[in-house]
Amino acid sequence: MDATIGDPTVASSVERVFESQLLPGTWGQVTFRSMVISVVLGTVFGFVGLRIMMKAGIIQALNLPINVLSFFFLKWFINLLRACGFTTLPFSRQENVLILTTVTTCLNVAISGGFANYVVGMTSLVAKSLGVENPDPRDVVDNFPTGRWMLFLFVISMVGIMTSVPLNKVMIVDYRLLFPTGTVQAHLINSFHTPQGAHVAKLQVLTIFKFFLGSFSWTVFSWLYSAGDNCGFANFPMFGLELYKHRFKFDFSPTFLGVGMICPHVINLALLFGGIVSWGLVYPFLETKHGEWYHTESPSSLQGMNGYKEENDSRLSSYMKRHPSLNYDECKRVEVFLQNKIPLTISVGGYIASATVSIVVIPWLFNQIKFYHVATLYIITPVIAFANTYANGLTDWSVGYTYGKFTIFVVAAWIVKAGAVVAGLVACGIMIAALHISSQATQDIKTGYMTLTSERAMVIGQIVGVIIGSIVNPCIFLAFQKGEKPNVSIGSPESHFPCPFAGLFRAIGVIGTGGVKELPDYCLTMCFASFCITIATNVLSLVSQRKGWRIHKYLPNMTVVALPFFAGPDFTIDMCLGSAVLFIWTRMNSRSADLLSSAVAAGLICGEGLFALPSAVLGIFSVQPPMCMKFFPSGKEVDVVDSFLNNLETPTRT
Repeated sequence: MDATIGDPTVASSVERVFESQLLPGTWGQVTFRSMVISVVLGTVFGFVGLRIMMKAGIIQALNLPINVLSFFFLKWFINLLRACGFTTLPFSRQENVLILTTVTTCLNVAISGGFANYVVGMTSLVAKSLGVENPDPRDVVDNFPTGRWMLFLFVISMVGIMTSVPLNKVMIVDYRLLFPTGTVQAHLINSFHTPQGAHVAKLQVLTIFKFFLGSFSWTVFSWLYSAGDNCGFANFPMFGLELYKHRFKFDFSPTFLGVGMICPHVINLALLFGGIVSWGLVYPFLETKHGEWYHTESPSSLQGMNGYKEENDSRLSSYMKRHPSLNYDECKRVEVFLQNKIPLTISVGGYIASATVSIVVIPWLFNQIKFYHVATLYIITPVIAFANTYANGLTDWSVGYTYGKFTIFVVAAWIVKAGAVVAGLVACGIMIAALHISSQATQDIKTGYMTLTSERAMVIGQIVGVIIGSIVNPCIFLAFQKGEKPNVSIGSPESHFPCPFAGLFRAIGVIGTGGVKELPDYCLTMCFASFCITIATNVLSLVSQRKGWRIHKYLPNMTVVALPFFAGPDFTIDMCLGSAVLFIWTRMNSRSADLLSSAVAAGLICGEGLFALPSAVLGIFSVQPPMCMKFFPSGKEVDVVDSFLNNLETPTRT
């Protein structure tokens, strides 16, 4: 089947395929059955997400498994109702998206709720693990009532949703940001619901599932070799072992290869540039200053190398070129989006109202933090949320946790008295919830935009997700706590849930009570220098764009450049490879590339993304990969490893 047949402008149109279907209104999308499915899946993914976070400290993105399961679960539910004699309407892609955003929001409440980090970091158990035998009672929170946790989660998460609403139009319609995961989710849902007989759409669906199968199979294969730390294909030292030490490696990730295919070339090159500058130049230079500018060996302490990373990753950027040309699909999507847009006065009023409630409620729940601390956070939150959502729209990266850890330090240094550590951890929760939930909510709105789903219906679904998550997740945490061994608490090394990052979050607060003098030498100087470079670059880009100078095409986006400073350079190599594949494909057959490149990218991303669910289930049952593949330099190290392996006892059959 030739992908180049016909006029590509018409042939590749998605919305023309769905023209014969009636577009349901807002309340036609928010159905009772979708809410029932959302409660069930929200509980399931809340359980899975919390268990992984509390055991490992980190979690893979589960958006794509949620996407697939919401489709098949709702389809099964409708067939069950029909088998029982009930008359039901066929479900639409808009209803599918509503379930997706509701369940994803519920999971994001679990992820940003701090159960694996700042919540456990408030306990006396973690305080004692950091060497404080008798911590001040004002600096610990033990046995906090579950009902109060529910209230805390609800108010901070609602602010996160309200933060995203004013940004949706700006990010999606005005700046036309990509939001790679949101775009892939939309491609997948559109493919699930494609009407029969749509020739080009069927070709795109076939392409998605071909590359999905290849990506999923490769991910399963590579998992088999990933037992242990730094094992497997994800740690392939393509550029040599010396550069591997600075995280320059090729990790064979289909996800970032696909993201690179749908991100603009300039974004991928800016990411690679940031990776080279940070891990190739700046950090090796700072390592030579150990013992002069800083003294700690800890890779996570703000008193060491991590202090430079946290400070330099906090720069902001707010300029993006607009793309005026629109095809039929984009015109249709903009039309539907604007028809169902939430007015700016209501969205801003919602943020002010939810922030005001939080300013009153949070100091009542935690007397260590005052109302003016919370008010200050909510004044600056929209600016930081803009930058974080902007970066997420460009690269699929959210650095909400980075800002959250920085907030711990700032608030603890501001208070500098008993209770400062708990206040810093509470402030961290406020910031993470606002940034993480808002960026992910806007990403889901991108999915809704590409499936003609009402923004009003999406926000309703997100609010329902907040309610479900605020009730269900503390109950799951309590159930985990009740299921612990006698005299063992969550967060201890003997626990099933050691929460490995809880101590780090508390340690940042302890360091913060000492003020900025606890940071390594020249940290603030480098922060100020990077801030000035960012402002100067953005001003030059804006001026050159207004004046028509060609230089603006070659200036890197500084928000994008900043991401590898914290995340590492390895994923940028995958993205640039994806960009190179698309460039070569376009040169060879531009029509085929225009028609199928997004489908190829969606398949690659979905395959690896869907494996996150079985991988999580295997982790829950302590099933580990059977093999470890590592790389060593030639010479003595190989001899030592060979000697060790030769001396291992060979298992014998009994």
